[in-house]
Amino acid sequence: MYKYQKLAESIRENILKGILKPGEKLPSIHSVAVEKGCNTDTVIKAYRLLEEEHLIYSAARSGYYVVKVINKLQDTDAITDLSTVRPPDSINPYKDFYHCMEKSITIYKNKLLEYAPAQGMEELRAVLAKHLMNFHIFTKPQDIFITNGAQQALYILASINFPCRGKKVLVEQPTYSVMLQAMYCNNVPIVGIKRTDEGLDLAELEEHFRTGDIKFFYTMPRFMNPTGFSYKREEKLKILKLASRYGVYLVEDDYLADLETDEKEDSLYAMGDKDKIIYIRSFSKTLLPGLRLGMAIVPEELKEEFLRYKQCMDLNTPILTQGALEIYLKSSMYKSHVTRTKKFYQKKMQVLKEICYRTFDAEVNYHIPASGIYAFIGTERNTSDVVVNRLRKQGILVNSVKNSYLPDFPTTEGIRLCVCNCEDKELIRAVELLKDEMNSCKRKKELSQLTAVREKRNYHN
Repeated sequence: MYKYQKLAESIRENILKGILKPGEKLPSIHSVAVEKGCNTDTVIKAYRLLEEEHLIYSAARSGYYVVKVINKLQDTDAITDLSTVRPPDSINPYKDFYHCMEKSITIYKNKLLEYAPAQGMEELRAVLAKHLMNFHIFTKPQDIFITNGAQQALYILASINFPCRGKKVLVEQPTYSVMLQAMYCNNVPIVGIKRTDEGLDLAELEEHFRTGDIKFFYTMPRFMNPTGFSYKREEKLKILKLASRYGVYLVEDDYLADLETDEKEDSLYAMGDKDKIIYIRSFSKTLLPGLRLGMAIVPEELKEEFLRYKQCMDLNTPILTQGALEIYLKSSMYKSHVTRTKKFYQKKMQVLKEICYRTFDAEVNYHIPASGIYAFIGTERNTSDVVVNRLRKQGILVNSVKNSYLPDFPTTEGIRLCVCNCEDKELIRAVELLKDEMNSCKRKKELSQLTAVREKRNYHN
């Protein structure tokens, strides 16, 4: 750990313990340098780090002051939330995006009072087309649709008719629970195919495609929700080959493309037939969760129907946030944010991987990806809900993956961990308690089975 990080950690602890009060002025940079025996650059770096974490703020010609924060170290009843997608303040670009919002008001002040194109602002779509080239995705602005989050795009796709005779939607199991709800609401028939950390059964996938009744196959190739699984390049090529052979549409939900650690790992869209792939991207998970901005690249033969349904849902996505995103993407702020965010999640997953390696024995199945926001811990059958409820009573919030399965599909039970908003110490405690509850359920199950065997013997005797 560098000197400035140690200094920042010391000040951070004093803030969280309440030793440094909200609104209290911090010592000057020079006085801290003298006291700690370091140079002023070290103090400046420490203060800037704390400012990025929104623990302190600077006032022109005055100095640095403590921001009002939650007293985490004194709150023994604090909740460890491994359920909600809420990135910590240390990586949320509030300041930068607020600046972009102000710029958006200045630049697009007249448009704020008018209806915008339902497909999305031309300026934003042009910037997105250029931005996507960084991911080896080459498209035109007229092929891009701006939506209120990826969720709206998924709902529209579940609703519209596709130019094929198929009526069923094929989904991975488990899959994004919101997508299942979108199809339930539209009374769309759904079929599932099991996906593990090893991928899909390609023979089964081909059998589904061969039937000809598949409207589209919905997939999250990387860092899927809820397990964090990613396809290998070879498997993506095989999926694309099968889809092309049988003329099946693919809906690719690439919501965490920004967190990819391998620049050579392309999306299905970048690798496949553009006429049969709908590419969906969200900016909510990696930028600001409340931003609610998404996009979809829609093939020509689906555009008219997609636009018609979107216009029925809302006349246009808000200009203010569209303009702010356009400005943000054009600036260097976006690149800096993604770099910082990617490092944060890589480190968080590495910490979780080390914890799980130390905590669980070889019998426990778990998947900790290199990046992303979700990890998966397998549990024994009929125990995940029990574990979730017991952990909740101890202040640990996690999710079972059961609601990500179709009702009649055989489930692989397990726990989804969202690493967004917890400290490393909280993560260690959560995994240790998770292990305890899993072992408790296992012992109870073994005892129940032993009791059943004894009762059976006694009955026959």
